[in-house]
Amino acid sequence: MAIKDCLNISVSALMAHRTRTLLASLGIVVGIASVIVMVAIGRGSQKEIMDIISLMGENLITVTAGEMKRRGGKLQLEGSVTNLSLGDAQLLLQEIPELEKAAPFEYQQIKVKFGNSVMDVMVSGSTPDFQDIRKYEISHGRFFNERDLRMSARVAVLGGATVKNIFGEEDPLGRTIRIGAVPVTVIGVFKSKGMNVDGQDQDDIAILPLTTMMRRVLNQKFVRTIYLKARSRKGMDLAVQKTRDTLRELHKLPEDKEDDFTLQSQLDLERAKMRSSEVFTALIVSVAAISLVVGGIGILAVMLISVKERTREIGLRRAVGASKRDIVRQFIMESSLIGFMGGTAGVIAGVAVTFGVNRWGASKLILNHESILVSTAVCVMVGIMFGVYPALKASRLDPVEALKVE
Repeated sequence: MAIKDCLNISVSALMAHRTRTLLASLGIVVGIASVIVMVAIGRGSQKEIMDIISLMGENLITVTAGEMKRRGGKLQLEGSVTNLSLGDAQLLLQEIPELEKAAPFEYQQIKVKFGNSVMDVMVSGSTPDFQDIRKYEISHGRFFNERDLRMSARVAVLGGATVKNIFGEEDPLGRTIRIGAVPVTVIGVFKSKGMNVDGQDQDDIAILPLTTMMRRVLNQKFVRTIYLKARSRKGMDLAVQKTRDTLRELHKLPEDKEDDFTLQSQLDLERAKMRSSEVFTALIVSVAAISLVVGGIGILAVMLISVKERTREIGLRRAVGASKRDIVRQFIMESSLIGFMGGTAGVIAGVAVTFGVNRWGASKLILNHESILVSTAVCVMVGIMFGVYPALKASRLDPVEALKVE
């Protein structure tokens, strides 16, 4: 029997029972649409995470005093925090050609006063290179310069959240705030950066020249963090290794002793977040794929009912010369069409939901064309797989006995 004739018979048989065909394909529709939307959600979240990481800085390497461990989902400092100094930052920059810039960084939660208002603010100190390394852009005003650093100038640049909390709608430029007991003049305001990957508000900040922070505010000589900028992404892994070796030698650590500092590169952070996102996406896609199995069972049930109802038709076709192969082909064609129609409807539904969320929702989903192609192929395979048993059962019917069925 020609494929065209087989197709015409299959379409006629399915259209004769439209409701049953629709219900049989419904599981496939839900499964395919769910997979497409879940993959789009996963890709969208991956891009959002990568964008947040990129805003942290370009080719960023972070050196933290002591050991950073994740507890309760957040990084916490353990061990000594007095083993990094300004000299460490300068030496790293001199000894490692893969590094372009270095910015020592010290921070502490301090009460900031303006007028009658008092707020707890994350006050920090660094060098002029901090702005480039961490990609903080100025909204208005200016960042402090080398002269401010040398003179331990009493100036500060504030994040948007800090400005809003302290000044409300007032212009903070030129105003004097008191950080602890030290009066400081506001010379600039940062553009908004939002949350970082650990959920910390990067706009809740007041940054001073490092010398001002160390001498006038904290009266200490050590720093807890050094931000480094590698010259290229390709050289970051080598820069990290050389940084580790240099610091261990500088801190006189024997081979059998662990690092007294923590190193984290932007690449490490990207890889970790990508792995987490991929695992999460695989999990939710697996859950969504259960609908495909349910849809396949629906096809199996419908095809078995169809074989039962068309026993006489099968016997008649066998009597006039149709082979077992023709019968098998006929019923597999029908089950494949159910899978294909369900898959097509599912693709349309999944794409529509994705575009709808992108247009009217708060989240951004990224449509993955590979998931559409794979889903379409899978739905046809589901139709074939769950149609094989009914097709074989139909082909094994005895023509004489089948013709006797009323």
